[in-house]
Amino acid sequence: MYQTGVYFGRFCPPHRGHLYQMIEASTRCEKLIVVISDNRAQTERICREAGLPTVTYQLRKQWIGQQVQDMEHIEVRVLDETDIAEEPFGWPEWSQRMREVVPETINAFFLGDQSDVEPLKTYFPESVIELFDPSRTRYPISATEIRSDILNNWHYILGPARPFFAKKVLIAGTESCGKTTLTKCLAKLYNTSWSEEVGRYYAHHYLAGDETIYTDDDFARMAYLQAEQDYEALRSSNKVCFFDTDAVVTNYYSELYMGHRNRIVEAFINPEKYDVLLYLLPDVKWVADGQRLNGDQERREKLNERLIGMYREFGFGDKIVFVRGDYTRRLEESMAVVDNLLKLKQW
Repeated sequence: MYQTGVYFGRFCPPHRGHLYQMIEASTRCEKLIVVISDNRAQTERICREAGLPTVTYQLRKQWIGQQVQDMEHIEVRVLDETDIAEEPFGWPEWSQRMREVVPETINAFFLGDQSDVEPLKTYFPESVIELFDPSRTRYPISATEIRSDILNNWHYILGPARPFFAKKVLIAGTESCGKTTLTKCLAKLYNTSWSEEVGRYYAHHYLAGDETIYTDDDFARMAYLQAEQDYEALRSSNKVCFFDTDAVVTNYYSELYMGHRNRIVEAFINPEKYDVLLYLLPDVKWVADGQRLNGDQERREKLNERLIGMYREFGFGDKIVFVRGDYTRRLEESMAVVDNLLKLKQW
């Protein structure tokens, strides 16, 4: 058994083939050091070409770290190769950087790529080179293939990385538009998770049901609790995740109850968190549930314009899809949008 082994790569994104090689390598050494190579400009380019946001080295280290955190003999480090020429050049500089990142004696390198064997023999003659499953027989996938078709290669992506790649659908609208029901129905139909509206239950849980005693701190706390709940929903999502309202709605209710917007709540507003906003128009019957305040249709329409204006003001304009009609039509229209987002066949 080797004392120290190294397994390196870009891991953009990390997948089950990578994990298989990590675990296999870890059985052959007392300590395995997983080294994430990162050239920032290169990473930005390959992600942009794939139509993805940049998968930073911090994210990759987080994902791999979460996956192996209970395996104490595996350690994750980062090699910054931003100022090093890309392959097949830059091997002398890269090798020196590797020795700095891993100052321990490297007894063995574990590889999945045949092209790296000869350069490593040249620059690390003291290390054993072990080539492992270069034909990818068990997991026939590469990170390049995953980037080109994230959703159809979903089962190969490591669990901690999946929230980053999941499609995110926000559902919003004013009172009594069917948001909660639609969110749950869509999540169940697409076999995935959803996040409920925290504000709907906040007064009951924290204010004994008395909505006359809201404070600015309450709305700030709602925004925080909503963000935490959204994150937990994402962690268990399956390709897509649904969110019942967001911080724009919390800010909207701050205006209604407090007479002003909330600076802390606005810090949670981020249109980049979502791929699409399904905005439900108030053209269905208003249903009283003991909490709703604005049943007059004229009032509903004015508040609706106010909320739409806030979404546009905060940069959601190009993400908004208006959903209207009876509940059957709302479900069908919403499913069509989600199917298109997931590139599913239209039935």
